[in-house]
Amino acid sequence: MTLSRNAISPVDAVLERQDLWRKRLAREARQERRTYEDGPYPDSSRVVAAKSLLKMLGLFARGVYNASNPLLHTRVLSFDALPSAFDGFRILHLSDFHFDVGFDVFEWTCALLDDIAVDLCVLTGDYRFNQGASCRAVYAGLQRILSVIQSRHGVVGILGNNDVGAMVEPLRAMGVRMLVNEGFALDRDGAAIWVAGVDDPHDYRTSSIPAALGGAPDGAFTVLLAHSPELIERADGCGVDLYLCGHTHGGQVCLPGIGPLFLNTRCERRYCAGTWRFGKMQGFTTTGLGASTLPVRYNCSPEAAIIELRVQNSSQASECYTF
Repeated sequence: MTLSRNAISPVDAVLERQDLWRKRLAREARQERRTYEDGPYPDSSRVVAAKSLLKMLGLFARGVYNASNPLLHTRVLSFDALPSAFDGFRILHLSDFHFDVGFDVFEWTCALLDDIAVDLCVLTGDYRFNQGASCRAVYAGLQRILSVIQSRHGVVGILGNNDVGAMVEPLRAMGVRMLVNEGFALDRDGAAIWVAGVDDPHDYRTSSIPAALGGAPDGAFTVLLAHSPELIERADGCGVDLYLCGHTHGGQVCLPGIGPLFLNTRCERRYCAGTWRFGKMQGFTTTGLGASTLPVRYNCSPEAAIIELRVQNSSQASECYTF
């Protein structure tokens, strides 16, 4: 397959990355995204009222329980363009941890991932609970999770809309290969795929797929990491094969017969949870591991996901296992 990337030169890719990075940092400065290092993120009056209502209805404790019991799903996706050397390649996809000193997710995540071996682990952003929450909680929780991950080709990550640029270097120091509108070739048995990651397309709007794909050989099988599903149409136009994202939490609060009340994303609902197709591209939007605003979930379980890649075989596609 020949990719239509609207390709830019390596020099232009570097310049675009730098320009978008300055844009992100400038927006962070304008919004004065402070962090609360010594305690949990302070609740707004609306959050306090919502908690009080849920407690009065006897639903709050159940919501916290739901948010504290993640599932591990395996989904098998088949592709014509996948090199045979990557048949059976397993990607552990983790997203939306929302670490906070008042609601820790790392212990039950560690238990869920214990003894799970994969070929690559990808993190698709939102490590902080909310936009002003503690970075200290992020580093402590993520370090614990990284200690149990068994990934042959390491861990790759991107930033989300709740994260700040200052987190990139600490995460790299932990061993996470952070991608900010950039990518790299991953080799296996003489073949390669291209793994690309873009900056947040939701709040910051500082993503660049052409920059992230800069340097990828024409026809390379491409995996794109984006925080939200809002770049689907653009990614398909650039020839991306597999799109992995989170951000939506699957709604976090879903009503029977109605579904999610709020998805906080600019795309159709059918792309906001689970596996999907758009044009020639396949994708997966995880419901994520954590919860934000309120530490509760209803009819929408938190999850970690293993994406198993297969050379095209209709009997393998779209299988799902729950553990």
